[in-house]
Amino acid sequence: MNQSLPARITRLFQHPLVWTVLAFITYATAASGMWLQQSLAPHYIHLADALLHGQLHLLNTENLYDLLVVGDRAYVAGSPLPAVLLMPIIALLNVSFSDILFSIIVGAINVGLVHAIFHRPWLTILFGLATPHLYMAALGSVWLTAHLVALLFALPALYFGWRRERWLLAGLMLGLAGLARPSLWFGSVFFAAYILLRRRDRSAWRPLLAFALPVAAGVAVHLAYNAARFGDPLDFGYAYTAGAPNVIATYARYGGFHPRFLSCNLSVAFLNPPIINGYVPPFLYRACDYLLEGVTVGEGVTGITPNPLGMSLLLATPAFLLLLGARARTPAIAAAWLGVLAVMLPLWSYHNTGSAQFGYRYWMDAAPFWLLLLACSYPPGATAGRLDRLLERLRWPLLLLSLAVSAWGYLWIYRIFVGRSWFWETYLYLFTPYR
Repeated sequence: MNQSLPARITRLFQHPLVWTVLAFITYATAASGMWLQQSLAPHYIHLADALLHGQLHLLNTENLYDLLVVGDRAYVAGSPLPAVLLMPIIALLNVSFSDILFSIIVGAINVGLVHAIFHRPWLTILFGLATPHLYMAALGSVWLTAHLVALLFALPALYFGWRRERWLLAGLMLGLAGLARPSLWFGSVFFAAYILLRRRDRSAWRPLLAFALPVAAGVAVHLAYNAARFGDPLDFGYAYTAGAPNVIATYARYGGFHPRFLSCNLSVAFLNPPIINGYVPPFLYRACDYLLEGVTVGEGVTGITPNPLGMSLLLATPAFLLLLGARARTPAIAAAWLGVLAVMLPLWSYHNTGSAQFGYRYWMDAAPFWLLLLACSYPPGATAGRLDRLLERLRWPLLLLSLAVSAWGYLWIYRIFVGRSWFWETYLYLFTPYR
């Protein structure tokens, strides 16, 4: 019997590849005329070129911003996996390849992975368009690309662990994710907790070992990478950063991680509002005084503008209120909450908030776990409480509100990264002859 057209369309949108293609088109459109150009910090392109030449320091040091400068050598901050993935592309197409296009491709695959794992269209849309993933994919640059590549492997790690219980593969994927963003290795807490909650006997040691070995191998690779660059496996190089003076001064004073940074990061992540006619709440200056010394965040700002230091998750993406529904006492939900905390606690203790940004981009490192919480947050039928039923009714309104706020934030941050408004850049792209 032939299916009706609506049924065919519904069936079509069940396929992850369709979501991947749609995400690619959306991100390329959002990037406007920039999608075949390079970002303001295409450092992974040049690291890939350096690796192809058998060295870890860059051949091209014209743009030193956010690089690690040691003597006459410049290294890329962070971890090497994005550059490793780019190596065959750079070998074929040279260093003029667009890191923005690379980010768009990786971001689109991430959206397809989210749909393949959770099979919830509203959650796929939320992830792809109403979180920092939107501007990470469409704008590129070294730090944002690292987030995207980390998720490219962390999402399959969740699939192989939570969905399939293939612990060796889960460990391999998470081990690779940490080679893009080491904070993902703290997500091992989720997998260990899930195994122990599911197997309350001695049989748990086998999956724990199968998972832990490839993660440990990933850590060992990164330690060797650090030692090869700086002579110390535990030196990630941030003391040598050629970046913003206030961030450099903060690192020199306190180090990379310190309890002093908790109040600032938590204030930004959960409380910080947009700037309204130049007004920034005093609590932000008190919490982040070490980072804002000599800096006036709202100077010259008129109207309502996102705070570039970061903005409350619940304001940037109101749909995160739905996490209140993730209260069921199941191994997956309990382990996912532990995974979120394990990833975020080190980041909340970090010396920088992740700016310039819209929202709080460090939250994306915990995305596999809060996506799981959102996917499993509503108990069925009679077991649903009053709060659960309310949140279920609010799901789509909160999603639509999140999409609207995200669009506003994207148009703002595009202007910061590109230097022109999205509308003007789109006009030039569409109506200017080939340049």
